Amino acid sequence: MMRVCIMTLALLIATPLMAQDRTPAEADRLYQEIGSQLFCICGCRENLLTCSHNICNAKDEERKFLRELAGNSKLDESAIKQEMIKRFGPGVLQVPEQSSLYPLLAIAGALLIAAFGAGFWVVTRKGGTPETPAQEIDPELEARIAAELKEMD
Repeated sequence: MMRVCIMTLALLIATPLMAQDRTPAEADRLYQEIGSQLFCICGCRENLLTCSHNICNAKDEERKFLRELAGNSKLDESAIKQEMIKRFGPGVLQVPEQSSLYPLLAIAGALLIAAFGAGFWVVTRKGGTPETPAQEIDPELEARIAAELKEMD
């Protein structure tokens, strides 16, 4: 019974120690990485980390909240983005995750690849039929050329 109590006490003490916040370097890396993917919500549509509006008061609040979230070791990148969306709205994302832009980009890429492949095939195909049929030589002209060649010898 004593062992169980000691183990339980050790577990209760060790759990808060294991759930420490991220290191400052890791939190800063996460802050920079996620911050470069977010917009300032003041209406300037600039990147959150580079918003340069003098009268913008949203950027400071967003950056402060992002810094707090980046320091929380319980949140990963997607959870941090979700918290930012909850607090500041979906306009904080550069391209919303449910955007129709992704399928359009995929279709455009596939069409470009298909067009390039078709062009490559047309340029490199071999054994095709000649585009202009060979013209027949006039028999009179052929006889005259043969006669002139005999005279030259």
